[in-house]
Amino acid sequence: MAARPVSLNASGPVHPSGSGTDAIVRRRPDPWLAPPPGPLGRRLRRLWPTDRFRSWVIARVRRRRDSIRPPHVLGYRQVFILPTMFGAGFALMLVFTALGGLNFNNNLALLLVFVLGALAQATTLLAYRDLAGLEVVAVRVDPVFAGEPAHLHLDLRNPEDRHRFAVEGALATDRSGDCLDLAPSGAGSLALSLPTRQRGWLELPPLRLQTRYPLGLFRAWAWVFPETRCLVYPRPAQDPPPLPQTGAGRTGQARRGEGDQVYGLRNYRAGDPLKHIAWRTSARHDQLYTRQMEAPREANCVLDFRRLDGLDTERRLSVLAAWVLMAEHRALSWSLELPGLTVPAATGPAHRAACLEALALFEG
Repeated sequence: MAARPVSLNASGPVHPSGSGTDAIVRRRPDPWLAPPPGPLGRRLRRLWPTDRFRSWVIARVRRRRDSIRPPHVLGYRQVFILPTMFGAGFALMLVFTALGGLNFNNNLALLLVFVLGALAQATTLLAYRDLAGLEVVAVRVDPVFAGEPAHLHLDLRNPEDRHRFAVEGALATDRSGDCLDLAPSGAGSLALSLPTRQRGWLELPPLRLQTRYPLGLFRAWAWVFPETRCLVYPRPAQDPPPLPQTGAGRTGQARRGEGDQVYGLRNYRAGDPLKHIAWRTSARHDQLYTRQMEAPREANCVLDFRRLDGLDTERRLSVLAAWVLMAEHRALSWSLELPGLTVPAATGPAHRAACLEALALFEG
């Protein structure tokens, strides 16, 4: 039985995800892709406009291929292969070794060049097979507040009865991302992070699936253009005004078992506090009774956009988002009133999500 792999990333240990036959390993970013630090790296970035070239390539590929709707299987025409910087250096070494062998008539040097060249050429097939036929099961992303990173999960499945090693996923704008190994007929998930800046729908950038398996001489990659969008809520205000209590009636949910108001009596049970025993009632009935307590009911909150005078639209939405979180924390019933939209009073996670979605998509 194979031992469970140790999970590592660039900053230290990471807990392995998945179970059963899934073998997931987090790997360090490829040092061959990162430019050298210092002034030399800055000069190289100016001489070779990688960002513009990458944008041109992505736009060209996107014109030829539509957005995918999972589940989607990567076809052979979607996988591209090019040498890495390490592979280019390896090829240059073989060229100079071959020239030396020819110059000095050294057959052993020429044999070494041919063997290493054939080995390097065989790795292109292994890198291609590592991605071809891979199934993209789902692209998932949960709503977040503006300013927080959106956590994107790319679910993959290996439909074939063979291992796939070092499958890496990254955003098109990132050099490296999350990495995993897939067992035969196994599944796994790549976790990526996407920055958010403003509320509303956030279109996901193209995703890149790539591998440098087995020797790092060649890099095979495939572009994934997901249709999934991320909903970004307004950033909650840091110091919002007090929560308004403008509802008609006392519709908040009372908290039973705590507080200082009596709402009923029941028979005494062993362990009830002595201060809750109704001594007078117990004396009249020759039986112990315990007072049942509750906290006072809270008034229904009406979160009204129009009440926040003197603030711009984004600041109003930020305060309303903070009020929604405060009302949920206090277990209140609240309603939301926006120009042209009213969310009736309710409680619970579904009501919270509906209110935050209305704030995120508000157009004022």
